Formats: sequence, structure tokens, C-alpha cells
Amino acid sequence: MLKRWEIGNPDAKKAAVLRQQGGITQLCAEVLVSRGVESLETAGDLLNVSGLSDPLLLADMEKAAERILAAVDSGERICVYGDYDCDGVTSTVMLTDWLTCAGADVMWYIPTRKEGYGMRAEQLRTLKDQGVSLIVTVDNGISAVEEAKLIRELGMELVITDHHRPGDVIPEAVAVVDPFRPDCPSPYKTICGAVVVLKLIAALDGGDWEPALEQFGDLAALATIADVMPLDGENRFIVQRGLQLLANTERMGLLSLMAVCGIEEGTAVSAQTAAFQLIPRINAAGRFASASIAAKLFLTDDPDEAQLLAAQIHALNNDRRATEQEITDEILDMIRRDPNTLSERVLVFAGENWHHGVIGIVAARLQERFGKPCFLMSREEDGYRGSARSFGDFSVFECLKTCEKHLLRYGGHPGAGGFTVPEDEKDHFIRAIQNYAAEHNPVMPVMTVHAERALEPQALTPENVSGLQILEPFGAGNPKPLFVLPGMTVSELLPLSGGAHTKLRLRKENASCEVLIFRMKPEETGIRPGETLDFLIAADVKEYQGKPSLTLRAEDWRISEKAQEQAIAAQTAYDAYVRGEQLPNPGYYQRMCPHRNDLVAVYQLVQRAPMTVTQICTALQEKGMNRCRARMIADIFSELGLLCYDAVTETLSKLPVTQKRELNESAAYRRILALASGSKAAVH
Repeated sequence: MLKRWEIGNPDAKKAAVLRQQGGITQLCAEVLVSRGVESLETAGDLLNVSGLSDPLLLADMEKAAERILAAVDSGERICVYGDYDCDGVTSTVMLTDWLTCAGADVMWYIPTRKEGYGMRAEQLRTLKDQGVSLIVTVDNGISAVEEAKLIRELGMELVITDHHRPGDVIPEAVAVVDPFRPDCPSPYKTICGAVVVLKLIAALDGGDWEPALEQFGDLAALATIADVMPLDGENRFIVQRGLQLLANTERMGLLSLMAVCGIEEGTAVSAQTAAFQLIPRINAAGRFASASIAAKLFLTDDPDEAQLLAAQIHALNNDRRATEQEITDEILDMIRRDPNTLSERVLVFAGENWHHGVIGIVAARLQERFGKPCFLMSREEDGYRGSARSFGDFSVFECLKTCEKHLLRYGGHPGAGGFTVPEDEKDHFIRAIQNYAAEHNPVMPVMTVHAERALEPQALTPENVSGLQILEPFGAGNPKPLFVLPGMTVSELLPLSGGAHTKLRLRKENASCEVLIFRMKPEETGIRPGETLDFLIAADVKEYQGKPSLTLRAEDWRISEKAQEQAIAAQTAYDAYVRGEQLPNPGYYQRMCPHRNDLVAVYQLVQRAPMTVTQICTALQEKGMNRCRARMIADIFSELGLLCYDAVTETLSKLPVTQKRELNESAAYRRILALASGSKAAVH
């Protein structure tokens, strides 16, 4: 997949001043300057957040605290009504735990993923029958206008705590605590549901947030990372403190969960470890069974029960991984059978019995892999239920809104959404998605990654990289720094872990380094020894045998900036051609059309070894080969059965040829030849 690199060029003099004033490494100072932080004062404001704003600044917070405390004092039965993701689970646990310690008659309820997000009328009636008089929502409720009316009709009362944006109508409740209420004066808005609950607990304790943070900061930090909240301001403070608390937690469920992840007790936990180890397991419970398992894990004080529940969650996470891979493999096979799928503006795939709990994850990974917005849907009893992911200026929500006549229901935001499609509307919906994209995004966004700066390998020392730790925690709004190593020659490719991963040995003049590529076999990288490439890398330092050890990980690689931009432009033109759109001028078709000697050269190259499109362009660049022409050659040979083209890896490989074929037998060749010649005989 082609990505555009944005490479910073920080002012070395400004970075040197910042380094001297702040006592930080030069590399750390350059990262800050690359991100627009050029003074010690600004750096201090960014890195040294000292606390949280007054919880009582949240609109209705005082009302919420008073009503809940009154219910505790009078012995009313309270239900904490949560949600099935990590934020909803931790929010439920935090408030339930606090109320239990306060002596309240409290129960909790988390719907299953099958029931869906938010409150349901039938469950509200059940809660009434169970003697509940006060419902407190966590991580949901701001859109529950009709459910709020039903709660009042049933003789119960409602306190809403949420962090999602409200609609035009605010539900009727004793209190509605949501930082995105238009009348909410709280200064920091972008918090997750668990942090709203953390502030509620502080308000219940008289307004002092320190005891609440000490007791529940670990869970609030996990929720903040899980909900991809920006790690600046108050969120940065919560995650910093929460991760410190997590390393020394006494919560039995967290200890057991960390144990199944292989995290030793007392070990520092980074935001990345939380995001890739702990949080997926918490979410796996809600995706594959019931989020109640995770809630019970965090509420139990019994070490045996905690170990049992953690093991159960670990097994569910393994099921989640396997299911993701099965769905991904099925979709990749679809792409191999119909490579033209990848030329659509938006990738849309439908399947049978795809587990709805993971199709959003699969959509995100396909989007990352192929650089296009992705909509997935699985056939169910009432039609197709789907999930979508996007980036740049293509909005999932606006697309769904435009297509709403084909949908039973939908929701989301610019980057992600969910939807349900009646079975007889599926094909209409797919066409409507592509029509929306063509109208609103004539030029589709190109996935872009930002590097702080280009540097030489000598600059990546353990000391320099360790100095970046002052910028942690990394996550949304504060990404892990990436750097470009330009013009590195590949000396060797080595398989790791039985071929699952790849190690590259790189050199440049007198410098050398080793770079890892995860989840890709050497033959899948398209890299060959002797090639000179630019590498986009992330760097980490860990202790190994008592000494700091540097690890470099390749996130992407390219021949050069010029070649990258040419490839992006060529791919855009090729995709438009495949979609049957008219290209700007005949010169496009002429540059795309292969000559017979191009076809011969590619055929001979592939007879020696499989070649990717990029490798073919590199090997034949002196003969004028470009990406459009190489893709046309792949289409022609594939159609004629002379070479095998794998659209997933963009690789051409040889086939046993049993009969002679003529080029004119290829419809793909005839069409591009006619267009390049300006003939009216060109057909779509």
C-alpha cells in the first residue's frame, strides 16, 4: 500500500536552545520543535500537567452527586447501567465498586453486543421488577430520550453520565453529566466515560479528585487509552498516573490479567503495552461472550476466581484473533479472485456469518493495508450488519447519512461507523457508497504518515532514544515519534520466528544497523539485498542482560520521495482507468500502454523469480517502466494465463505454460492499445 510521508525539518538551533534549557537530549528537542514546541514554557505546559479541573465544573455534577448520595443514605436500590467495551466496563466497575464500599444497595448491568449499545425498554422493565429506583448510566445515555421517558413512567429516576456528543434533545433526567453539553463550563472536554465517572466519584467524595485517582486511576487510564482519547492535558495526567498505579496495582483482576499477558508484577506498563496487550483482552469478553466477565474480573477480591476469569478472557482473545484472521483471509481471497476490487474508491466486502464483534477491527486493518476507506458487512437474520473505517476527509458518518434510505439504522463519526442494511438493499447501498465517494471525494485521500525528521543511523543511540521517554505516554494526539533513515542499502534479509517476521541488515557508508519488520516474511516484503531504500522507522530501548538494547522497527519503506509521488499519481490514474473513468488526456493512456518489449522484459524477469510491481518498476526504470504500465502488464499476463498475479502482495510469478498465446487475445491489451492510439474502438 502506498503511503505519503510527511517529514519534519526541525530547526537545529532552536532544538539546541531547548536542549540546553530543558536538560533533554538533542533528538528529543528536535521532536518537540518538529511538533511546534519551541520554548521551555510551551514544553512544560505540554509535558507537565499537574492535575485535574474541579469535577463540580461539569454541568449537573452537583445534582448527580446529591441524588446518588441520597439513594445511598436511604437504602434505595441503584443500578449502574454500562456498556460492553473497555470504557463501559471500567466505568461500570469503578462506580459499582465505590458505591459498594459506601454501603449502597447497588447492582450493575452491561448489555451484550447482540442487545446493542445503550438502554433497552425490556431491560428497564426488568430493573423495575428487581426493585431498582435509581439508574445511573455510564458511558451511555446522552441519546436515550425515549428510554428516559419510560424510566419516569415506570416510577424510577435517572442520572446520566456520558461523554458522547448530545443530539438536539437532551434526555429528561435528574442530572445529565456530559462534558459536551452545550452549557457545560468544564474546561477539558475530550475525556472518556470512565474519566467522567472518576470525576463523579470525586464529587461524591466532596470534590477532591486525588483519592478517586488513587483508587481508580489504573482503570481510568486503560479506558482513556482504549477509547483513543487525545493524550494531552488532563488525559495525559490521568494516563501517566494511572500507568504508575497499574504497575503497583493491588486489584486482583488486573494482576491476573497482566499475568496471562506475561507482564510481571511491578513491571512498568507503557501505553503501548496497555493498548496491545491488556485492552484487547478486556474487549474480547464483550466481543465474543459477555463483557460481564471482564466486569466480574475487576470486581472480584478472590485470587482463584480472578485467575479463572483472566484465563477465560485470554482464551476469548485467542478466539478473537483466530476469527479476525479467518475473516481477513476470506476477504484477501476475494481480492485475489477480483483484483479490480482494489481500484474502487471505497473497499466494500460482504460475507456470511462474519462475527460482528470483530469486523470493525478487520475493516481498520484492511484500511491500513490498502490505504482506502473500508466497509464490511455480515449477513444476519434481518439483513446485513456492518462496520466501517475511514481516514482523511472521507467521512463515514456523512456517507452513511447520504445513504440512509438504504439503511435500517446507522451511527458513527467521520472515522468510523456502524450500520444495518436490509437484504434487498445491499447492492443499492454499495452503489450509493461509491457514488457518494465519487461526488464528495473526486480525488480520494492518500494515507499519510508523519516522521519527525530524517537522520543518519548514528543518531539512533540508546541514549538518544531513551531520551524520548520524557514524551510518553504515546497515543492519540501524542504519537510515538517516527524517523526516516534515507538511502540505506540492504545487506541481508533474515527470517525470524520461523519466518513470521523479518530482520534487515542495513548499511550506509561506515554505519550499519538492524531493522525489524513484524508480521511479514522476507519474501513478502518485496525487498531484495543490494537495494537502496528510505526506511520509516520507530525506535525503542529496553534493558537486556542489564544493558540498554536498541530496537528499530520498519513501519514503511520507499525508493525515494520522487518515486513515491510518481507511484501515488500512477496508482490514482490506474484506479480511475479500471473504474472506467476518462483520464485527463491521451498522454495518460500512452504512458500506461505497454510495448511488446516491455512485456517481454517483464516476462523474462519473472521467469527468474517472483517480482512485485515496485521491483519491476525499479528494475526497468531506465526503460521507462512506470507503475501504471506494470499494472497493465500484470493484468494482460494474468488474463492470458501466462503469469500469476497476486493482487494482495502485488506480485507476479511464473506459471507452467502449455500453449502459445497471442497478445491480441487479451481484452485488457486491446482496450489500452485502442485508447493509447486514440481509437474509437476502445471499449469498457
